[in-house]
This record gives sequence, C-alpha cells and structure tokens, in this order.
Amino acid sequence: LLSNAIKFSPCGGTIYIRMMPEGEKIRFSIENEGPQIREDSMKHIFDKFYQCDSSHKQEGNGLGLALVKQILNLCKGTISVENIPGSGCRFTVIL
Repeated sequence: LLSNAIKFSPCGGTIYIRMMPEGEKIRFSIENEGPQIREDSMKHIFDKFYQCDSSHKQEGNGLGLALVKQILNLCKGTISVENIPGSGCRFTVIL
C-alpha cells in the first residue's frame, strides 16, 4: 500500500498514514494526493492483474492489491478504497 501511495503521488506530494484503535480492532489508512480512481475501476481494483492506470504498467504486474486483499482475508481483516474529494485516494485496512 505504501509503495502504491508513493508510485501514484505527484512529485512533492504528501502521503498520510494513520493508525487508530477501533474497539478490539485497529484501523489503518494511507492516502495520497495523486489521481483518483475511476468509479468503474473501483470494483476491480483488488482483482489479480488488474491495472487501472496504464501509465505505470512497466512498474508492476497488477498483483500487489490482490495480494494485500488475500492476506487480509486470511487474517480476517478488510480493506476498502475511496476517492478523497479534490484529489487523491484513501485505502483503509481494519484488522
């Protein structure tokens, strides 16, 4: 998640990382000031080999987010993604 936040951030952009308790769970979020994710891509972003931004194809193979989701499933965790009004997106993990 951090690698993706860096990869999709503009030069000089800021990445925000937050972690907070939520009852018996922990909420972790990471957000950047990069491009937003198209709404039609949101439903596929965790699919194997899916890449919604073709400008970064040489930097990855579309497995990163699929692996993150699979690991979180095995740990009984969840992950979600949302666009931030204005610019950027936020990934939230709950464990």
